[in-house]
Amino acid sequence: MSETIARDGKATVQGADVSRVRRVFAVVLSLSAPGTGHFLLGRFRRGVAWALGLTILGLTVLAAMPVSLWTFAAALVISLVGRVAAAIDTSRLARTRSSGKMVLLGLTAFFLASALYGALVEDPLRDYYKIHYVRAFTIPSGGMEPTLLVGDYILTDNSLYRARAPRRGDIVVFKYPRDESREFIKRIVALPGERIQIRGGHVYVNGSPLAEPYVKGDSMVKAEGGHCGHVYGCEPTEVPPDSYFVLGDNRENSQDSRYWGFVKREKVVGRVFAIYWSWDRPQARPRLDRVARSL
Repeated sequence: MSETIARDGKATVQGADVSRVRRVFAVVLSLSAPGTGHFLLGRFRRGVAWALGLTILGLTVLAAMPVSLWTFAAALVISLVGRVAAAIDTSRLARTRSSGKMVLLGLTAFFLASALYGALVEDPLRDYYKIHYVRAFTIPSGGMEPTLLVGDYILTDNSLYRARAPRRGDIVVFKYPRDESREFIKRIVALPGERIQIRGGHVYVNGSPLAEPYVKGDSMVKAEGGHCGHVYGCEPTEVPPDSYFVLGDNRENSQDSRYWGFVKREKVVGRVFAIYWSWDRPQARPRLDRVARSL
């Protein structure tokens, strides 16, 4: 009799340990992918509700709010808070009486559905968002110094120019006219129909000097070296319709409209609006003063 009680007590303790481990694992799963922890505990409908609810909420925020760092910050906060809330909800749930096979089948179905959702819905939506709304780029060269440094990670607003025309001073990403498989980043300095000339280290638009506080030091003067040898801009040149004259802020080290001409509006990908990360490669450290900087 006593031996039977001992065995039953030991089995109960072992069952409690297994249940505790499963619950901890469910909480960790919920932090990683909301909904999976609920499935592990046999709460299938609740898991689907968490997974779909947070996904729809995040997509709604991105679609409804204007493209900005605040929008991405809001989406990130929603994602983090949602994961924590899902984990807390998982920790408070009692495990159902679903068999191990049912739980395994449920988890398998969940991961298969997630994979199909990613391939058929999430990936196409991400690609569509990148093309039509926001894309991320890395700065590989110093042509836009000091505004953009090598190692800056930037975001472009690809929806802005559906609402308005590009403006002077906008930093834009565009397809390189001589090789459209490449994308360049420069600043617009002259608009369609304007006459531009580069003389004596200064840019003149319609005969008036352009104020350019963003230009790197005397890089414009050094680039000319007392003689204008550019293909475009040495003489007053009119910008064609639906085209733009673009220059790098580091005029001494920039391949821009002076050498290969104008950028057509249809080739403009988007306007650079933020630096979201910056890495100083020679020093192997982040430039924290440049992180989350609006442009």
